[in-house]
Amino acid sequence: MMKNFLDAVRGNPKLAAGAAALLVIQGLLQSQIDPLRRQPAVEPPSMFKTTGGLPFEYALAAVSGFRQVIAGLLWVRADSFFHSGNYDAILPLLRLITWLDPNWLDVYSTGAWHLMYNFTDTDQRSDRRYLPVGLALLNEGIANNSEIYDLYKEKGWNLYDKVRDYDAAAEAYRQGRDVDPKHDINQVEHMYAHCVERSGDPKAAIAAWQDAMAKHKKLIDEAKGKAGQEDVVSRNEQGYKNAQKNCRIMQVREYCRTRDIARLGQVDTNLGVKVTRISPRVIQIQGTWNLIGCLKDQYDDLNFDENGIPKGTNISSGIVLDGPVDGARIDVRLQNAGYKMPDSKEFSFEVPEDLTIMQDALSSRGGRRTLKGSVYTISANLTADPNMERAGIYAYKDASKGPKGIPAAQALASGQLSPLGQLQLVTYVFPPNTRKRKFYTQADVPALLSEIRGNSAKLDELGKRQVMVALEDKILPSEFGASRQIDMSKDPKMYSFKADEYDLIISFDPRKSPDFVQDRMGWSGEGMTDKRYLRDDVTKGLRQLYLKLKLTKDDILGTDKKVLFDDSAGIGLDKLQK
Repeated sequence: MMKNFLDAVRGNPKLAAGAAALLVIQGLLQSQIDPLRRQPAVEPPSMFKTTGGLPFEYALAAVSGFRQVIAGLLWVRADSFFHSGNYDAILPLLRLITWLDPNWLDVYSTGAWHLMYNFTDTDQRSDRRYLPVGLALLNEGIANNSEIYDLYKEKGWNLYDKVRDYDAAAEAYRQGRDVDPKHDINQVEHMYAHCVERSGDPKAAIAAWQDAMAKHKKLIDEAKGKAGQEDVVSRNEQGYKNAQKNCRIMQVREYCRTRDIARLGQVDTNLGVKVTRISPRVIQIQGTWNLIGCLKDQYDDLNFDENGIPKGTNISSGIVLDGPVDGARIDVRLQNAGYKMPDSKEFSFEVPEDLTIMQDALSSRGGRRTLKGSVYTISANLTADPNMERAGIYAYKDASKGPKGIPAAQALASGQLSPLGQLQLVTYVFPPNTRKRKFYTQADVPALLSEIRGNSAKLDELGKRQVMVALEDKILPSEFGASRQIDMSKDPKMYSFKADEYDLIISFDPRKSPDFVQDRMGWSGEGMTDKRYLRDDVTKGLRQLYLKLKLTKDDILGTDKKVLFDDSAGIGLDKLQK
């Protein structure tokens, strides 16, 4: 329709003169209408440069006051590209839309999401060269809509989830909270509390949850009983419950974790790493370490009141059973030597062609710790059943892989179960939840053992399931990377390797780990040590495992298989950087 109108204008001078007069009138009206918008549109300096690249009819419409109309048409087109998976075609359209309508919030958030999540390599690793670009687009949107919380929230989430800069994420959420009194408490203040927790500040997280609870309660009190406010009440009641639950968890763990570490001592992770070039642009990073956490359902938080205050004299000790766990990851990052993510002030699609950044994470699995007198099982399925997992009973694929041992029934009769083994056995045979308990203590053990001895069916079942008692210690470290190769050969544009030197960073950050790992290792690594790779000078207030290797282009592009670094064999130690 717009094209037909413009064709008619070109062929009729009188119609053109009339249209020009209408445009003048429209401009006068628009100058009166704009102040009534929620926030006046901010004209980017490059507005006319952009419209100059549009087809004539779109450019004329854009500079003639129909910017929102054209932006809407372009959005429909961008949506069709999204559904067809043509992400490369979306971004130029999103760029045009943000220039045409700088107050369209969804376009900024969608554009940043595409940049930071949807550009990936063959193995679905994000192209991290675009992270500062996505943040720059959000910063532009914030500048154009500085009094609305939405884009601060989007920036906070991307910093939390993708960049994993928890301090910066907390600051973005804080700004969104402070600039817009109408912000969503669930989306902004709850995430702010999660961010400050991940930053290693549990006391600040508790205060944040308490503040969120107070604000939820205020909104509930204001809306309760008023017509049409039922959704407000329901949403804030649920938000209050979630905040209260998270606050209680934080209070309990803030009380327990320091005491647990003092009681159990620090874990010596004893990290060992080997880096091998498999072929050009293909590397393997593997190693072993002691990853210790709180075992499933073995965390004592029953003796605290709703404010996180210990009740009575029998207060919680936190961890009941600890041991090797699965679930944490070793981070791997390969990048141009000395690279630091820039704080992009202006948005641009351009990324340095000579910049290579690869980031991945390697799952850690397979740790076992069976001490003399404790219980284990022989099973082809290395994942023990849930009841064994809760009891801290590890499975070994066959008898040759496990410790020397005897059947549990025999050990029970001969008194060869240690106190730990006794607790494991009763926890497995009589799952605590069947007796309305979360876990047992040593005080419960004698009566339960007597019950097992007198139950022949239970004893037979122990034999059938090959439940054993160890006659020696057997400790196996967790492993990572042995079955993984990092292949960058299929994406030469993303991994150009045009620079001469690269940093290979291998690290473990406890702040990024699950709760059951943090329970033993601490929020900020207080519960771990390592004679080679423990660092407390990389990130303020954080103790992490961290090693940085200096690799050359030849190290990565060489054609033959080669071990580049192996600390156990003393290979490549000169590549280690301080």
